[in-house]
Amino acid sequence: MNKNTNIEVRPACEKDLDDIENLYNDLNDYLAKPGQKNYPRWKKGVYPIREQAEEGFRNGQLYVAVLGDAVVGTVICLPKQEDAYQTVKWQIPMEAPVLVIHILAVHPDYFGYGVGAALLQYAEDLASRQNRRAVRLDTYQDNLPAARLFEKCGFRFCGMVDLGLEEVYGLKWYRAYEKVL
Repeated sequence: MNKNTNIEVRPACEKDLDDIENLYNDLNDYLAKPGQKNYPRWKKGVYPIREQAEEGFRNGQLYVAVLGDAVVGTVICLPKQEDAYQTVKWQIPMEAPVLVIHILAVHPDYFGYGVGAALLQYAEDLASRQNRRAVRLDTYQDNLPAARLFEKCGFRFCGMVDLGLEEVYGLKWYRAYEKVL
């Protein structure tokens, strides 16, 4: 599949929430298929879930990638960093204003279309408009496809971070990435 240049990324509207919930469910069903490697270790009904999208929407931080009439990807862009990020050796100071990417998800029918890259570019443009100095994100240590995408899009690996999610999700170490603007 080729990258599609007709992907539009925009702020989510309330009517997108059903589509986002379906995207999360379809993606988690895909990741749970026998023989399919679940790199992010996401689980239907656990993470990601509609309530997280609803919170992102209420806070004006939820965005969607649209191709035609279909919501094909989504991301939440947060103005606040995790406290655990203080342990990472970032390229710029921890106190600098940054944008943090949370729950970047692409519908499995659109893998390879450039949806993830479009969402990352939108977040970078948003951060620039907000006079932030960098975009930061993390992904579970075994999520190598996401790590490759981040690096391909110019993000730099800055270290491993324990987000304190081992008891909740059974996941301890996350790869931390930053793109300085």
